[in-house]
Amino acid sequence: MSQAFSLYQDLTVLENLQLYANIYGVPRKAIKQRINELLDLAELKTVSHTLVNTLPMGMRQRLALSCALVHHPRVLFLDEPTSGVDPVGRRQFWEILVHLAKIDRVAILVTTHYMSEAEHCDHLALMYAGKIIADDSPQNMKLALEKEAGKLLDIRVDQPLAALQALQQAGFKDAALFGNHIHMLTHDTEQTLQQLRQLLSRQGMALSHCKVLPLTLEDVFVYRILALERQAQKG
Repeated sequence: MSQAFSLYQDLTVLENLQLYANIYGVPRKAIKQRINELLDLAELKTVSHTLVNTLPMGMRQRLALSCALVHHPRVLFLDEPTSGVDPVGRRQFWEILVHLAKIDRVAILVTTHYMSEAEHCDHLALMYAGKIIADDSPQNMKLALEKEAGKLLDIRVDQPLAALQALQQAGFKDAALFGNHIHMLTHDTEQTLQQLRQLLSRQGMALSHCKVLPLTLEDVFVYRILALERQAQKG
């Protein structure tokens, strides 16, 4: 399933499925049953006679996935399948993928920019600047990061940009901005919290919030990139 251009816009949902079934050589006797199964799986039965070019993006992507599944493939390649799809549509799409992987035992290779989607995968390769910077299961990646750099502190201050600069100048090189919060890793949370309060107090900034959060793949990705950039600067 390609990122785009995998559907015929001037055909209906049903006509696209019938066309792909014939292209993939699905036996004629099995086409109707298979199409009905896919319409149920992708929740597209109510729009089966609707032209594709009138459908919202989320439905189009579910139809494109159904077309790629019409011949019962054992391996499925998906190129950024939820690009441009709203959060609800992305969740519905991934519910289908989880069903395919866990129930139908389809092997799925997917590319995505969304770290929340990558959490659903059994094995990951994180890429940056055309190179693989981490290769493991999501859980092992987070465990490795915690062992290497410590637990994740979520920090909130009244001046996040100024606070981030002060922290980095004080030697907290892995501190990074996440929205209006600052994330950083430490092996000693109590000592680091005390250092933070003293540092920010000297800068005239107030620490309003600081707690330990579970690590996410986004934290893994950001840490690995910052480490590579520091290494490149040294070299």
